[in-house]
Amino acid sequence: MCGVLLSGFVAAIPVVTRGMMFTAARLQLLIMKGSGHLAPVDWTFWLSIGLFAAVFFLGLLGRRFWCRYLCPSGALFSVANLLRIGERKVEPTCIRCRRCTEICPFDAIQEDYATRTADCTFCQTCGGVCPPGAIQFTSRFPANEGQPGGELSVPPRPLSRRAFVATATAAAGTAALFRLPASASGSDAPRPLRPPGSVPEELFLDLCIRCGQCFKVCPGPVLHAAGLEYGWESLWTPVVRPDHAGCHQVCNFCTLVCPTGAIQPLTNAVKRRVHMGLARVDTETCLPFRSADRRECEVCYVECRQAGYDAIELREIEIKLVPPPPEGMFSELELREMTRIRAPFVNAAA
Repeated sequence: MCGVLLSGFVAAIPVVTRGMMFTAARLQLLIMKGSGHLAPVDWTFWLSIGLFAAVFFLGLLGRRFWCRYLCPSGALFSVANLLRIGERKVEPTCIRCRRCTEICPFDAIQEDYATRTADCTFCQTCGGVCPPGAIQFTSRFPANEGQPGGELSVPPRPLSRRAFVATATAAAGTAALFRLPASASGSDAPRPLRPPGSVPEELFLDLCIRCGQCFKVCPGPVLHAAGLEYGWESLWTPVVRPDHAGCHQVCNFCTLVCPTGAIQPLTNAVKRRVHMGLARVDTETCLPFRSADRRECEVCYVECRQAGYDAIELREIEIKLVPPPPEGMFSELELREMTRIRAPFVNAAA
C-alpha cells in the first residue's frame, strides 16, 4: 500500500532461495572456482542469512509461524478469504475429540472447534480425521448453522483498533524509510548498473523480489547483491560488478530465469546490443595516462574489437619527457614520435 515490495524481505520463498545462494552456492563456487570468485560481503549479507535462519527457527513458536504472521502472501490469502464461497461447518454430532485442532496445519480451529476464517486454507485435513464425520465443507450460503456454541463461530477480532492504528502508523513510517534514496544517507553513489534487459529503475524495484535466481545462473559471477549503497529499497537486488567479472557475450541466462519480469527475456543477439551502462577509462591506473611509467597498451581495445563491439578507439595523446632531452639532440620529427603515444577512449555512441 505504501509502495514498498515486501516479498524480498519477509516472503519465505525469496528469503530461503537467497539464503541458499548466500550459503550453499558460495560454498560451491569456492570449491569449484576458488575464493577469488566470491563477492565481498558486509553486514547486510549476514542479515539475509539471519532471515534465512529465522524462517526455520520461528517455526518453533508455533505451526507455520512465518506463514501465518509475517508472510505478505499469507496475508493476501487471508484477505481473499472474505470472498470465499465455501465454509467449514461443524455438525452437532461433534464428539469434541480434538483431533481436528491437533492436525490443523494453520491453527485455524479454535478451542470451541469454530473456525478462524482468516487462517483456514480449506485444505479439509480436519474433515479427514473426524471420527463421526461431523466436519463438512459446504457453501457458506445460507448462513452458517450447526456450529457448537452458535455465536462462537464468529472469529474474535485479532487486533484492537488502537493496535491496528499503531501498526499501520509504524508500517507507513517504515515504508517511508525504505523509500529514502541513497543520497539521503549522504551517499553519492551513482545509479546501480542493472543486468541486461532490466526494466527502468523505478519499475525494477517494484518487480524484483530479491530471489537470487539471477545470481544463481550468472557464470561470472558478474551479478552481485546490492548493499545499502543505493538505498534500503535496493537492498539485495542484483547489480552488475564489472570490476569483479565480465558479462559474457554469449550468456543470456539471467534474462531467462527472472520470475517477475524485472529482467526481460532477451536473445543473445538482442542482449549484445542492450545498453547496460557507459564504460569509462580510469586514468589513474590506465598505463598510457599514468603520470609515472606511461606507455602504450591496447589490451582493452583489442578485446573490445574481438568481441565485436568496437566501442573503444585509440587516439594520440602528448606526453612530456622527463627529464627533457638536451636541445638539438633530436629532430622535430623524432621528438614528435617520442612525445606521442596512443591511448584508449570510449566511444559513448557505441
